[in-house]
Amino acid sequence: MRVIFIFIFLISSFLINAQCSDLIKLRDIYMLSQSDIQSCIRLNNLTKSCDSKLEPVQYSYNIISDLMLCNFTLNPYTKYKIFKNSTQKLDSLILLNPKHTEIRFLRYLVQLNCPKFLLYDVHIDDDYKLIMSNIQSEPNDLQNFIYTIINH
Repeated sequence: MRVIFIFIFLISSFLINAQCSDLIKLRDIYMLSQSDIQSCIRLNNLTKSCDSKLEPVQYSYNIISDLMLCNFTLNPYTKYKIFKNSTQKLDSLILLNPKHTEIRFLRYLVQLNCPKFLLYDVHIDDDYKLIMSNIQSEPNDLQNFIYTIINH
């Protein structure tokens, strides 16, 4: 009985981590999430079990999904609270992982698209420079993702 329990536990752990590891899927859902609350919730659910230390890029999509949920929130106080909390998490994640191009790209997009009165654009130039200087050394799927958004 104990062996069966351990086996089930290991399989469930693997499945939870497998959801978190598919960056291509997360990117696709991210693209849909910008205008669809169901996709946004799906992105949040797929990434909520991601570990910030083991999977910082996947975890960054969880932070981004929280930020994107602001677009579908009506209460301004709640929006601001989510925004401040999420941007602090994102900035902290970048401090721990400063060379991750994809995380910097996601922050760049947030900075580019958030209202100017929120004053969240301090790192926009640095992020853009890092993205452009590192993009050629990134995998093709990430390059395509970034170029698709930047050229849009």
